[in-house]
Amino acid sequence: MKFRFPLVMVLAALILIIIAAPVSAQIADGTYQVHYEMKEKSSDNTSIADGYFQSPATLTVENGVQTITLTVTGSNYIQSLNAPSGPVTVVSENEANETRTVKFRVDGDLSQPINMGMHIIVPDLYDQTHTARMVINTSGLPEAGSNTSTEANTSGEAVASGEGEVVENPKTGENSSIALYAALLVASIIGLVAIRKLRPARD
Repeated sequence: MKFRFPLVMVLAALILIIIAAPVSAQIADGTYQVHYEMKEKSSDNTSIADGYFQSPATLTVENGVQTITLTVTGSNYIQSLNAPSGPVTVVSENEANETRTVKFRVDGDLSQPINMGMHIIVPDLYDQTHTARMVINTSGLPEAGSNTSTEANTSGEAVASGEGEVVENPKTGENSSIALYAALLVASIIGLVAIRKLRPARD
């Protein structure tokens, strides 16, 4: 009996931690212009590779599948480019302007940095495989679950189709659903009941 009380408390704490963890929201289907920055692999400093990428990029979400299309400048220096999903797909290339438009799939939370691997060659100066973190500004993107389809206007803001009104995503750091709070309440009640039952009877 002496060991049950701590065990119950540990289990209750684990349950609370799990159900209270924030859930990353999915982005509603649509096409958006998103600004981004290439940062160094291990710091928040802007990567030197950022100068080879044109912002904003185009984010397309279709049936929950997220695809990013962006333009690489100085494409004669960037010999290859890889996303976590694999090598990027070349959409078009302009050798005269040294630009290349590519696209790639992104799985998971877009508010998290995307590791991009690239092989950069600067003749007689630099020839290295380089990793940078693509950090996307996801503020203002609508979450999945709304009844209105969305598209992007020229400023990159989400617009409800057919109405032309700018839809601003409310700024909040809370992504948990009400079901999580209900589970939290149930777990708390269970913990209190267990404590009362395991409390030694007083004389």
